[in-house]
Amino acid sequence: MSSTSSPTEARTRLTPRLMVVLSWINLLALAVVAWLLFVVSESWWVGTVLTYAPLTPFVAPTLGLLVASFFWHRPSLFLNSVSLTLVAGPVMGLSFPILRLTGIVPVRADGYQLKLVSCNVQAFRPDFSMLLHEIAVIDPDVIALQEAFPLSPLVTTAFPEWYTVQQDRYWVGSRYPLRLITTCQAAIFNRIAGVAVEIQTPAGSVILGNIHQMTPRRGLVKLSLRSVFEDDGPRRLEKLGRQRAEESLAIRTWMESARGNRPLLICGDFNTPVSSQLFRSHWSEFQSAFDIAGIGFGYTAPCQPSQYWPENLPWARIDHILCSAEWSVQSCQVGHSAGSDHRLIAATLRLSESAVDPATTSAIGAR
Repeated sequence: MSSTSSPTEARTRLTPRLMVVLSWINLLALAVVAWLLFVVSESWWVGTVLTYAPLTPFVAPTLGLLVASFFWHRPSLFLNSVSLTLVAGPVMGLSFPILRLTGIVPVRADGYQLKLVSCNVQAFRPDFSMLLHEIAVIDPDVIALQEAFPLSPLVTTAFPEWYTVQQDRYWVGSRYPLRLITTCQAAIFNRIAGVAVEIQTPAGSVILGNIHQMTPRRGLVKLSLRSVFEDDGPRRLEKLGRQRAEESLAIRTWMESARGNRPLLICGDFNTPVSSQLFRSHWSEFQSAFDIAGIGFGYTAPCQPSQYWPENLPWARIDHILCSAEWSVQSCQVGHSAGSDHRLIAATLRLSESAVDPATTSAIGAR
């Protein structure tokens, strides 16, 4: 009797081994990606490129291996499930507040409620009316716009009775009285990087910072295979990263100075995801509304098509609503329309009773 295996038997023995090897390679590769995103981040140009690149394609190998595992090697299902958790969660930034959704961590009902909408309107192009429709459905109390120049007449028409502040490329509208406190002059880029306003809510005075940090696009678009080999592309990108970090620190310092001891809201186009070292160094002390109460990936930009990416399919969450400890985040959502190159972000927040001016406590619960 011959001991030689048939081709079918050889393939049967090879398939499980191949599935295990490929599954481990995929998991290790995702671990390296997560390390580059969270540990290396923007301290190295490779981490910077990965931070601002579309991360959705990384899920494809894992999904393929999951299907293959189901049919050919089910013990590998667990390994590939771990990979799916890693790629969807830390790598792609999936937010799923399960403790809130199950009621284990209840949503607070006390204090004063405020709805805030923020959006980079990109000079009100391509169709600001689409954004206005979304804003009307949300029915916010405060709206903060970046890149709001020149001011569209639709803004005045849509909010005729509101209190407004416009400074440089920033616009803030409120149902309640507000005034401009100060602007942030970012010396490193010679630009106004944000405005701080005081809003007199029925519960007392709160501070809102409407900011727009410098984009990394300036360095990324100049990066090419040739510039990598000549090393000038990576050097430019890393230099820009250091300048952006300096600007971010300046904005944070300015914001704290403008705040004093009042409850603080910060919103706008941060031009950086929460995974970035730049964001974590200067803004992680504040509560991020979407990370606390958002569901999904919450990608906000870019919505415009590119040579390698389809239209209206953003891949990065770089627009944020942050708040100080006096606030409780009730809900947070990202818009869906392509009225701008950025999606709007909206949050419902409550100001804790301990932070409320006792003279205005009677106003609480009116909304």
